[in-house]
Amino acid sequence: MTSTPAPAPSAAERLRAEHGPALTLGDDCDLPDRLVVEIDQGAHLTIGDRVSIRRGSTIQVHRGATVAIGDDVAIGENTFISAMAGIRIGTGAALSNMCDLHDHNHRTRTTEHVPTGQLVPWASGFEAAPIIIEPGAILSNKVSVTAGVRIGANALVGANAMVSHSIAPDTVAVGIPATARRTFDGAPAPREDRRTLTVGFFGTSIMEHLEAYNTQMTTQADLPEVGSKVTVEGRHQRGWVHRLLLSLRAAQPHVGFEVHNHGEGGATSRTIASIVEADRATTGTDYDLVFLGCGINDVWRRFQNRMTEAVDLDEYTRHITTMLDQLSGYTRTIIVISETPFGPIEDPATVAEMNTELARYNDAARAAAAAHGAQFLDVWTPFTAAARHIAPATADHPVGLWSDGVHLTELGDTIVLQQAERHLDEHRIVYNLLDYPLLERDAALTAYGHLLDRHRPART
Repeated sequence: MTSTPAPAPSAAERLRAEHGPALTLGDDCDLPDRLVVEIDQGAHLTIGDRVSIRRGSTIQVHRGATVAIGDDVAIGENTFISAMAGIRIGTGAALSNMCDLHDHNHRTRTTEHVPTGQLVPWASGFEAAPIIIEPGAILSNKVSVTAGVRIGANALVGANAMVSHSIAPDTVAVGIPATARRTFDGAPAPREDRRTLTVGFFGTSIMEHLEAYNTQMTTQADLPEVGSKVTVEGRHQRGWVHRLLLSLRAAQPHVGFEVHNHGEGGATSRTIASIVEADRATTGTDYDLVFLGCGINDVWRRFQNRMTEAVDLDEYTRHITTMLDQLSGYTRTIIVISETPFGPIEDPATVAEMNTELARYNDAARAAAAAHGAQFLDVWTPFTAAARHIAPATADHPVGLWSDGVHLTELGDTIVLQQAERHLDEHRIVYNLLDYPLLERDAALTAYGHLLDRHRPART
């Protein structure tokens, strides 16, 4: 008698036998016999329930990294997924044929990265950042996704696109690089690990902009009667900083903005330098974006004859240089914002002298920003241009740019707001900050582990 050969193991059985605890594989998956899975030491691959992967595809999980594929995901033929930090594909997402996801790049062959000059491709090492594809997103044929990118829930990426920057949820994106063409009313889908940007403001009362309030004053259904009295319940921050954050939140509702407004009325650069130092020492906050502005009180104090508080140009330059030195170590993007000019606070000749002096401080701020690779936002020029056409505020007509020659009216504040919004838009600052920063591969494993830890067994 001839014996019947034992049936060949299924792809799932083969993978479980080959990779053991390094692989978590769900139920009812449709996997091809020729699926290539490579899992290095300390790495983990999780594949959820009812996942379909077609022939010719490859999944590489390099040392220490994690790839997590959610339930009901479909992956087409000849797709390549390679992770050194981590790749997460959300529930119900789809990758069509010949997609490519690499969460890492070779570092440049600098003398720092290759001190021995060794001529092998991997000598310079790698930099990495996670790729996150949220639930319900669809990548069409031949889409490539680069390191640090997040593709939002329900997003649809057109064929042959190169996704080198993050894409918002409920968005159609096409092209090289992939850019949004339209948005749509997306079907319900879980939003995982909401992306949050931390934004800091360091400056004077022009940033702080305190406003007294009473709750009844802002409750439309219960406004106080004209002529009645209300009690001031407190003060809160308003002005262009508050309005800018409202604008950002309205334009990017899928993004969280954690705001730290350290503006302080009456502060000189000496004071603000102490605030920057104390903030780092006490909170250790890392910032995605910082606005830094000071100088107006440094000059004003001298003209007020408050000489012990006045800060001359040399000391101002030292302070702003020190602040930029510090902030550069833990801030992704710094915008140094110029001071607005003095208005009719003194006689015209004195105001002209004050503004000549303040312009020198703004020039020093511009130079310091350039030396530190920070951006410089000039609000002085548009402000003076507007001032030529708008009469000063009076008690009867409070429409000028200054309320008292230094502090801004709502109109003056709006000019600063418009310049800040235009600068952010022209330089695509928030758009670029939504990507995860590339880090040396081991640093990336540590920095981004929290995005993937729940998709792998507890690390030992």
